[in-house]
Amino acid sequence: MDISQIIHMLGDLLGKVISDLESPALFELEERIRNEAKLRRAGDLAAEKRLQELISALSADEARAVAAAFAAYFDLVNLAEDDQRVQLLNQKLDDEYPKPIDESIGEAVADLKARGVTPKQMSTLLENLSIELVLTAHPTEARRRTVLSKIERIAQLLQEISDKKISAREHEVLITLLQSEISALWLTERARASRLTVTDEVKTGLYYVDAFFWKTIPAIYDDLEKALQLHYPELQAPTSWLKLSSWIGGDRDGNPNVTTEVTAETLRLHRGLAVENHRRTFKDLSRRLSMSSRLVPPSQALTDWIDKRRPFSEHVSFIEERYTNEPYRLVLSLLSADLAKASNEDMKSHLLSRDQHRTNLRPEKLLAPIEFIANAMPAILVQGDLKTTLHQFHIFGLHAARLDIREDSSRFNSALSEILRALRIEPDFEHLPNSERTLLLTRLLAQSPMELAQHPGVTAATSEVWALFQLIGRVCDVYGREPLGAIIISMAHSTADILTVLLLARWAGCSYVPPIAPLFESVSDLKDAQNILEALFTCEPYREHLKSHNDEQMVMIGYSDSNKDGGYLMANWALYLAQEEITHVTQSHNIKLTIFHGRGGTIARGGGPANRAIRAQPAGSINGKFRVTEQGEIIASRYANPQLAHRHLEQIASAVLLASAPSAEQARVPEKWRKAMEGMSSAAQQAYRNLVYETPRFIEFWQSATPLDEIKQLQIGSRPASRASTSAVDKIRAIPWVFSWMQSRFNLPGWYGLGTGLESSNDRQLLREMYNAWPFFKSLLDNSEMSLIKADMDIAALYVELVPDRELGKAIYTRIREEYERTRTAVLSISGHTSLMQLEPITQSAVQLRNPYVDPLNYIQVEVLRRLRSLKDPASPEIETLRDTMALTINGIAAGLKNTG
Repeated sequence: MDISQIIHMLGDLLGKVISDLESPALFELEERIRNEAKLRRAGDLAAEKRLQELISALSADEARAVAAAFAAYFDLVNLAEDDQRVQLLNQKLDDEYPKPIDESIGEAVADLKARGVTPKQMSTLLENLSIELVLTAHPTEARRRTVLSKIERIAQLLQEISDKKISAREHEVLITLLQSEISALWLTERARASRLTVTDEVKTGLYYVDAFFWKTIPAIYDDLEKALQLHYPELQAPTSWLKLSSWIGGDRDGNPNVTTEVTAETLRLHRGLAVENHRRTFKDLSRRLSMSSRLVPPSQALTDWIDKRRPFSEHVSFIEERYTNEPYRLVLSLLSADLAKASNEDMKSHLLSRDQHRTNLRPEKLLAPIEFIANAMPAILVQGDLKTTLHQFHIFGLHAARLDIREDSSRFNSALSEILRALRIEPDFEHLPNSERTLLLTRLLAQSPMELAQHPGVTAATSEVWALFQLIGRVCDVYGREPLGAIIISMAHSTADILTVLLLARWAGCSYVPPIAPLFESVSDLKDAQNILEALFTCEPYREHLKSHNDEQMVMIGYSDSNKDGGYLMANWALYLAQEEITHVTQSHNIKLTIFHGRGGTIARGGGPANRAIRAQPAGSINGKFRVTEQGEIIASRYANPQLAHRHLEQIASAVLLASAPSAEQARVPEKWRKAMEGMSSAAQQAYRNLVYETPRFIEFWQSATPLDEIKQLQIGSRPASRASTSAVDKIRAIPWVFSWMQSRFNLPGWYGLGTGLESSNDRQLLREMYNAWPFFKSLLDNSEMSLIKADMDIAALYVELVPDRELGKAIYTRIREEYERTRTAVLSISGHTSLMQLEPITQSAVQLRNPYVDPLNYIQVEVLRRLRSLKDPASPEIETLRDTMALTINGIAAGLKNTG
């Protein structure tokens, strides 16, 4: 079946479900709305009025049902498109076999070999290779996990239906099952009844690890091993190079719900998932590896391991009786029993309890016998489950995903300031100039740690920060270093901000201090990053800290806040320059750098094709190391389908390998290109800030012409929408900022100011040269086309009618629309394209086909906003239905545009 047939089938089934479970009249009403929306898009001027009249006449219950119908439709269409992508991918694999397909690991390694990369150079590249995906709970996944699981089941049925080998009877059975699942989806509440807790988010993140990543990542390891075997047979693939980390349960920045108790519970849940999955794997493997010691003699190392276990395990004699002459089953059964025991102990213990002692169950102790088994087996038996098990141990250990800790620099500074005041060392540390704070911190770090009380400080905030560092010390004492990722310092403005964290960790008694990563977010901080790091690397106590991390430094750059601060063009240019400068300063100090990219789903927050973004980074900034956030709805959209997940991961790995290839001469960016970018980014920033920060009453326009307040009320995350109780642009979180503009179809953060910036250059030929020869500039403009095509100024005009002051609404809307047209014209002129997304016709067509189905949701959303805002009685019986409908429209528009925040 092709995609049109699948969509038609799904649409028919959804229509039948609505008719059966609601009423034929409701289905007919939905069809009339859909038809008028299609006619409106086709140019029928009268259709717009008829569509508006239909929407305005809907009762609250009808509006909710129609919104649910369109939202469900997009869930199904997205699955159909994924199914088509899988079919096209499989066809491509078949057509190319045995050659590797483009943007695969196999192609990348073959390309490096063809370029003349020697085995020695390749070995160095592999030694440095480190790719890490960091899952975050940023609230951009508008769907419940219950809904996601039903969608996953529908996807599985679609895949089975697409199989050409099934019989007519099997096809009929599958269609019935599909209708049943769509019915279950229809009858499930899409909106959450209560706000998520942090632990709920942690469990959702671990669901992704278990369901998506546990099997997908080991397959990528296999790809690299096979490619090396073919092109560099003398080299071994690294054992741990593609890994997972998480912020969920450790990201305290602006979220008072993430406490030390919550973080401790998060670490326990992480360990619980890994222990249980490995236990189940060992149990399954013990059934398969039934080889006798006579036919497959165990190594002396394995025999010694068993002998050493006998005096210390009550399980050995009992299991030995069952598996006489089957040493491999014996070992695996013993390991499974060890993990079961550890799981029970973990359930009863708590990291914050002083009674909990260091666990003897460490990954290396479990890994050794598995490797003994693998070394004893014939090569053919190692392939498959046994090798996958080894990979899973190297990837997930006993922690599933390493947990990062993130906190705002001001919280760390305030806590230390209070402690120093109590110790009579410095009365006002946090307000000292950076130079004075740095001198004081350097002196204190050179001294022996202070002996402090168990709970120093007066305020609850300081006690909580202190408890956090004590927890870090406890984790290392009990579980070792493996469960901990980096300490991320949000809003890092100075060298002292970084040294503050090191001092707090030392004074709290941490025997191991995790990597400390400053997060540079604003345009000014990105510009200062080089100077901050230069001063940091000349600080002797900090260099001592780096030695404990093999002279490796992680630096995080923020795409969201830099965009909110300076607009699309300036943010991208500032990020590019910062990476160049950070790379230069680390190289000059012989420090190995990992740049951690804080990207979101939308173009405004650093989204877009990951492989294209990697190849567009400044020369030398990758060098085998790449760390990136995977946020919200992006996790499910990229990784829920195993084949598409594999494709995405191999594209990332391929791009990192190629971007890290040694070359005789790195291409330098011509000075005239840099000068052009400086001028254009400055003009773009000025236009952006003039609108967003300097236009009187812009906040009033934004709050009225977008569903900002309604997004804040959605139960899609534990974190507050802003850093303070205000809707000021500089305080609001980047996610609701982007989310609100996307819903209202302005999509302003993804393009505003770009047109003014491009027009400020009077050398259009130079810009075309830059587009054709500079991957960074090409990626920047190509990504803007995605933002522009998803924006719709006619739909946005509907939201402008919600602004109480009509003159204010008209004035600001006119400026936005003029900049949109300016940007669209300039981008197409420079790229040479005749239409947006011309180079990606499938995406272009998908957006055009979706628009008539997204439009009714926007019309309903505007109508619901109008009704909600006009209600005087907060106890009105209609209000709950309207809020449900609001949530459904937000959900549906997000699914239709395949973007939230």
